Order: sequence, then C-alpha cells, then structure tokens
Amino acid sequence: MGKQITITIGNEQGTAELLTELAPQLCETIERHLPLTGLLTHAKLVDREVFFQAPFFYDQAENNKFSEKGDLGFWNGRQSLCFFYDDMTPLGNIPTFARVTENLAGLQREAAQVWACPKTRITITRKEG
Repeated sequence: MGKQITITIGNEQGTAELLTELAPQLCETIERHLPLTGLLTHAKLVDREVFFQAPFFYDQAENNKFSEKGDLGFWNGRQSLCFFYDDMTPLGNIPTFARVTENLAGLQREAAQVWACPKTRITITRKEG
C-alpha cells in the first residue's frame, strides 16, 4: 500500500491512500500543506459531496475523472478539497488524489450530517506508522 492520510470528520476517523502514481504533483502539493483543516459545506448540486476551501492554489488537470464514492478530489475552479462520501452523479471530471480505504461508513455518517449541521470540522493529516 502507498502513502496514506488520516481524515477526521466530526467524531469519525478514516484512512485514505494517496494516488501518487496517478496524480503525483497534486499528491505532493497536498502532502506539502499537511495538516489541512477546514469547515465543511455540503454540496447543493452534487448530492453526497462535502467540501472545504484549500489554503493553496493548484491548476493542473492531473488524474481527472468522474468521482466515485470514497474519492477525494480538488476542484480547481473553487480551490476546494472535495470528499465524495456516497454514490452520486458528479458534474464533471476533477483531479482526484486519494481514495478512502478504512472506515468509509463512519466518514459517510458524519459527512451526511453536514447538510443539517454545516461547518463540521475536517482535518487531514499524514498517517503515521
């Protein structure tokens, strides 16, 4: 398994694998800015997506794909880190840099509550060990 990050949303923690072979520059940018923290907003047009503003700008089209459940991506147009927590119909391709590999169900529960309770904190850190 490759490099991993820990994602904490509310009271749940999960693990995601960085897609370093598919998006090496974006993964390097993400790693350089860890830890990342923000307040989540629920997407209005794409159901089952939460996002927060990134503290950096990234404008490359690396590993652009239609997001799937468990993907983490970067929406260049709004400088946002996105977590697609369940099945949905994405608006289009976005650079995808990680995929949740542990505790997707727990992260899904917390992310789904962001609709009713916006501004839930998310933290992304390097996974140790």
